[in-house]
Amino acid sequence: WFSCGAASAVALAETLRIYGAMCDVRAVNNPVAEEDPDNIRFMRDVERWLSLRVESNPNPKYPTASAVDVWNACKAMVFVHGAPCTVHLKKKAAQEYERTNKVDWHVLGFTVEERRRHERFVLTERSNVLPVLIKAGLSKQDCADVLSRAGIALPRVYAEGYPNANC
Repeated sequence: WFSCGAASAVALAETLRIYGAMCDVRAVNNPVAEEDPDNIRFMRDVERWLSLRVESNPNPKYPTASAVDVWNACKAMVFVHGAPCTVHLKKKAAQEYERTNKVDWHVLGFTVEERRRHERFVLTERSNVLPVLIKAGLSKQDCADVLSRAGIALPRVYAEGYPNANC
């Protein structure tokens, strides 16, 4: 799952390095219309770097991939259990993808600092998640450094102080 973040890009690179010769590695993005437009530039740069096309997977119920459309439909931006845009544009979109595509393993950009987050995700969301960045001991900064060495500028929102490039 490619989120247009630095860790996601390096997780994809690590997955291709480790498993690319023996597996069909697919990169899939669940778009959110309100994300910074520079994310698209970043995704295209990563595609060129890794010689791999990132598939777009919007939720068919929300073809605009707009968080605002989800908020309007759900009549809220956030609930106690989380943001409906995450549920509909990310989680349900991924579930729909899995209904029509065979998925053996998932890779997300969980860095070494996010070991607990990864463990919680495996317990509550998906048990078949490969922690490629955690196993490699890669931090968020390490991911930024890898991309810098590859000549890829980080998405603009990092320079604006955001910790992640996705919604």
